[in-house]
Amino acid sequence: MSSDTLARAFYPSRRSVISCGTVPIDITHGTVLLVRKRSTNEILLPKGRKDENECLKAAALRETYEETGYSATILPLKLPTHATNRSGNELHTEPIAVTQRVSDHGLKLIFWYAGSVNSQKLPERGTQQEGEDFESKWMDCRQAIAALTFADDKEVAQLVIHAVFDAYSIPEDAASS
Repeated sequence: MSSDTLARAFYPSRRSVISCGTVPIDITHGTVLLVRKRSTNEILLPKGRKDENECLKAAALRETYEETGYSATILPLKLPTHATNRSGNELHTEPIAVTQRVSDHGLKLIFWYAGSVNSQKLPERGTQQEGEDFESKWMDCRQAIAALTFADDKEVAQLVIHAVFDAYSIPEDAASS
């Protein structure tokens, strides 16, 4: 690609933020964990700002835990990536997508991961930060995609759900959208 065709922009640190999140799935039950922001009634994937000196995966897992009360692990998937594959293993734990949100305030980049969560465990209480007011909601895969408020969240969830179906053979009716 010619450098003339690349879209370029500059955002200083005061006008940019890196966020990380997961699409938390219980493979055994074919369900996805979403959060409802009570103040707006928006249905979202769990995500939030990366802390200073925190790696992206750790931020995604921490934010999932803080917003939902559920501990997650990164779920390896077979998705194409531009990351160098030194192991030769088709499954990887690189970000499955990056979304961007641009506003008058600046740029937000969100790095997304597939997360494995056990829906049969009870969530831990008191994990949300001050000012957060989320309700966790388990839904089957098809319902989860439809319930999400924002189109880019739907795309991320659909990508992960189909990749999980391919890699781990969850029931086809749960993975369809």
